Amino acid sequence: MRACFTPGSLNEWGALGGAIGRIAGNYWAVPVLEGIEGSPGSDQLKHFGAAMASFGSIAMFHIAGITPEAEGEAARAGLPSHRVTRDDVLALQQSYRSDDRVDVVVFSAPQLSLYELRALAALCDGKRFAVPVLAVTSPQVKPDSDRMGFTALIENAGGTVLSGMCFYQSYAREIAEAQGWKCLATNSAKLVNILGGYGYQPMLASMEDCVAAAVSGKLPR
Repeated sequence: MRACFTPGSLNEWGALGGAIGRIAGNYWAVPVLEGIEGSPGSDQLKHFGAAMASFGSIAMFHIAGITPEAEGEAARAGLPSHRVTRDDVLALQQSYRSDDRVDVVVFSAPQLSLYELRALAALCDGKRFAVPVLAVTSPQVKPDSDRMGFTALIENAGGTVLSGMCFYQSYAREIAEAQGWKCLATNSAKLVNILGGYGYQPMLASMEDCVAAAVSGKLPR
């Protein structure tokens, strides 16, 4: 696979993973990605890998210049070459953008790291949410988020920080029916790929746009 651009936001990394997952399409495929500039961080790789696994059942990937086995794996496997462009990534994101109205914002799947919680807390500072915001992290990260004040900033804005659970496995359909939720905004490509089967109309956007939607009830155009 050759990426013709390097994603910036986490939702773009997830959308790139989703696009590649759709192309590769099976558990035994091991995509080798070329053309990525710089070194993606752990959160970028987390969203990328989670979306690939969700969209294509991909269990392993390589990135040339990042993972040391990449060039050798590509040569031995004789893998077909595909170009993945910015348009491919935008098209995947736009396919999950059929409405502007937002009933709930969820940051989950994968669970948020401390760095993601810090970024979310900074965006929440001084805001007041018009719709529910759920941020899901791990039991290991949650105490650090509490101690560093990130949880308080998110919850003071009207959000809720949860730990040790997955949103889509926590009676997501029943919650939607009970609360009247339909339109859900998230920055997780994995989550939008799953939630359509739970009765939601999921929309993929950046963390910044999701927070803006939580304040106004609508995703920015």
